[in-house]
Amino acid sequence: MNRYFFDVVGHGRSELDYTGRELPTPETAYDAAELMAFDLAVDDTIGWAVNVSNVEGHKLFSILVQASYLGAT
Repeated sequence: MNRYFFDVVGHGRSELDYTGRELPTPETAYDAAELMAFDLAVDDTIGWAVNVSNVEGHKLFSILVQASYLGAT
């Protein structure tokens, strides 16, 4: 298992994840970040992003919070 950190950033603000989550693969971390972006779409955070980093602090990928997620079912 690897530890991944999910930071929510946007509009000059950031909510840093200091704990992280242990997940088996980067693909699982991507899915978790995408789910977070879906959830954030209803909280007036359109245009923000969920940045996923590894334990060394290297950003692996970023998922943009999009208005189109509001119509997803």
